[in-house]
Amino acid sequence: MYHMKKIIETFGLTKHYKGGVIGVEDLSLEVQEGEIYGFLGSNGAGKTTTIRLLVNLLFPTGGKAEIFGKDVVGRHLEICKDIGYLPGSVRPHKNMTGEDFLSYMGKLSAKNDDQYRQYLLKKFALTEKDLERKIKEYSTGMARKIALVQAFQHKPRLLIMDEPTEGLDPVMQHIFYELLKEYRDNGGTVFISSHQLREVELVCDRAAIIRKGRLVDVEKIRDLMTHTSRTVHVSFKEKIDPTLLRSNAWEIVSLDETAPGSPRSPGRETTPTSLTARLTGDMDTLIKHLSRFPVRDMSLLNPSLQDIFLHYYEEDGK
Repeated sequence: MYHMKKIIETFGLTKHYKGGVIGVEDLSLEVQEGEIYGFLGSNGAGKTTTIRLLVNLLFPTGGKAEIFGKDVVGRHLEICKDIGYLPGSVRPHKNMTGEDFLSYMGKLSAKNDDQYRQYLLKKFALTEKDLERKIKEYSTGMARKIALVQAFQHKPRLLIMDEPTEGLDPVMQHIFYELLKEYRDNGGTVFISSHQLREVELVCDRAAIIRKGRLVDVEKIRDLMTHTSRTVHVSFKEKIDPTLLRSNAWEIVSLDETAPGSPRSPGRETTPTSLTARLTGDMDTLIKHLSRFPVRDMSLLNPSLQDIFLHYYEEDGK
């Protein structure tokens, strides 16, 4: 159960660039305290623009945003001390050493916790020798890890992260997901933009989908995944007349028209031994329909977040 306290709230937030290019348009959303909120969209959908508006790197054309109940433009200096921010593309202060960079960023916050910083460095496998090197000598993955440490190190009330796992290997991605959940369980709030569907599915409590600068939907992940029909795969013990398979219980997507190893006879209509369909009715209707046939096996697949994402991004039947 989420606390009802709003950490982020936007009111018709709008950003237009020169030439009439829309960054975001009339964006209204709420992020509650203690949740990981996914902001999902393709490249160019408006994710980074939204984040830059939230951290006051861009000024809105219209509407406004509040963090901790404070206007992000008028009270930015008060707000930023309690935010951990990770930009999408980052090579922080490349002429600094890793140690100098973390110390410098720590001074910008009201809170410093050296013990927690050491914990983070150990988690991300960053050694003392690594911290002595200049950031310009770091690999992309190592630069990303040092940037993640600086975002977490002062235990902010809110983390705002743009494509946080870009450049991380799978092991480091898993460690990052664990840290996010640990941070959330200790009362922190996360706003995370991503185009990686699996990432959002794994860690987020709710997700918003943005398309061409406009908010499409906001749901709890489990609720969002009920909006797209499940898929069923059925195999039969013998070939079935395809006309008999029609039903309002499902929409047949594909038919396997020949049994394994059986050649298709030229000029002769063949019949399926298995099919894949999208459910359009309830399970009771489906089971009654299938009871007429010699079913060998049946499997039901829940929609993935990718299915949902593609559903919302469909345009003109494409």
